[in-house]
Amino acid sequence: MDFNGFDEHPYLKERFTYSCKAIAHLRQSFDHTIAPLVKPSELSVVAVGSYGRCEVSCVSDMDFFILHDRGMSPAVLAQVLQQTTEKLRTLSLPGESDKEKFSAAALVERSILSANIGGKRESSDTLTRRMLLLLESRSLFGDACLGDTQQDLLREYVPDNQGRGLARFMLNDLVRYYRTLMSNFEEKVVEGKAWGVRNIKLRFSRKLLFMGGIVLIAQSCGLPGEGKRNRIRHLSRYTPLQRLALLGQENPHTPIVLEQYACFLRMVSSPANRQLLDSLQPVQALREPLYREFRALGKCFSTSLQQWLQAQYPEHPIHDALLF
Repeated sequence: MDFNGFDEHPYLKERFTYSCKAIAHLRQSFDHTIAPLVKPSELSVVAVGSYGRCEVSCVSDMDFFILHDRGMSPAVLAQVLQQTTEKLRTLSLPGESDKEKFSAAALVERSILSANIGGKRESSDTLTRRMLLLLESRSLFGDACLGDTQQDLLREYVPDNQGRGLARFMLNDLVRYYRTLMSNFEEKVVEGKAWGVRNIKLRFSRKLLFMGGIVLIAQSCGLPGEGKRNRIRHLSRYTPLQRLALLGQENPHTPIVLEQYACFLRMVSSPANRQLLDSLQPVQALREPLYREFRALGKCFSTSLQQWLQAQYPEHPIHDALLF
């Protein structure tokens, strides 16, 4: 990525630089361990979450899945899974999802992601992985497989006969995914799982992910089908925050959006803050000063994102499409 957009925001630049080095190290490692087993066009180890957004810190978890072609040898896939989990388990924070994360559930056949989009048989996991592939993913191995999968997905969302208007099918899936995040959060609250950090992420990184998808669709408006796909693919090379920085270089709200997000990252990267947040119950949260500080900053961040979007696209169909 030839643009990071964070020269005026040292903390963001520091996190981005550190993330790129960490990802490069993992790529080099997998080139030695996985490359002898499969071709880069057949399989991809895909990092999402903090690694996908290039905002890795000492408290970042490792979220990933393994894309693969249909018909690959189960024995080879088992070897790849073993090599991958051995390397990435050391970077993953202990959590309730570890058993599934490092199991065969991490293996995802490429064709499943583009089959039955929006249909009754589609699982929330499939929707999530499809969105993350397009919005915040980084290849740790298999650039070709990841790129081909992204292109296949975009052909489903934006066919060649797509007009020059908004990519509404993709926008619909983006909104559906964002609503799914909210539903999943409520489900975890009911189950009594750790609440605080999840709540704060909804106020910042999940909103940023949503905005990062909105700008992909807004920027591709006015182009024919192939042009839309090419524009989206190009901008998908950047993280969601980079997209706002790159596209909003003349937008007066860009500096405050970046600074508010940097403040969030500083605060949420503190192990003590995370421990305190996760010790809270929803009924007591508003009595905790740290939570109130995060909550107030989250409201300001939402306002800044709305102002950024309006200033960036003052007369644009994206606004009506998000409502109707």
